[in-house]
Amino acid sequence: MTLDEAVFARHSVRRYRPDPLTKEQVEELQAHIRRLNETFALHMQLIVNDDVAFSGRLAHYGSFRNVKNYIAVAGQKSTAGCEATLDERAGYAAAELVLLAQTLGLNTCVVGLTFKKTPTIEIDDGEKLELVIAIGYGETQGVQHPMKPVTRIAPDYDKAPDWFKKGIDYVMLAPSALNQFKAKFTIDESGRVFAKHRLAYFSKVDLGIFKYFFELGAGKEIFRRSMQTLRSSDSI
Repeated sequence: MTLDEAVFARHSVRRYRPDPLTKEQVEELQAHIRRLNETFALHMQLIVNDDVAFSGRLAHYGSFRNVKNYIAVAGQKSTAGCEATLDERAGYAAAELVLLAQTLGLNTCVVGLTFKKTPTIEIDDGEKLELVIAIGYGETQGVQHPMKPVTRIAPDYDKAPDWFKKGIDYVMLAPSALNQFKAKFTIDESGRVFAKHRLAYFSKVDLGIFKYFFELGAGKEIFRRSMQTLRSSDSI
């Protein structure tokens, strides 16, 4: 399965089977996490066989079940050399991991609130835990979330070039930390794309997710460099 195919196959899943991740899946995820941590100045961690983070009342309220594996997405609140905020970088990197997991035969759910911070998650001084990605074998493959009118996210959609439309089509299929789509994509006459978040909780994290999905659909790296550290972007 390619990343593009994963965009259409992926749906958020909250209930999981107790089957453990395979050694190969863990190694593949950890390798990508190490690369993304270096590229985007993050401190993401794959936690396996931990049933504490999703054992509280919030997780029960959120209908989570049997979540024993997850990726904690954390990072320094301020990082020299990165244009993008921690929120956006966290969302952007999380988007890639969600699709990677799908290609490995796993299901995921991007979670903004309904989990407990546990000692298993390492948070260094100056760092913030932005979100968690539940990961494992879903009881089902999930269902497509309700779609908002495309013009709410991209007012210029009908008049835009095909590559822009495909980017927005991918955004419409993206996950959201709180199941909201508080973002706006526009394109000017020269073909420059602008993306802004609307005022809402976790909207900056979602904007990072949406930017990744837009680039994948459009086939253009428009936002990636602003997410990277100077060290990693200079090596491209």
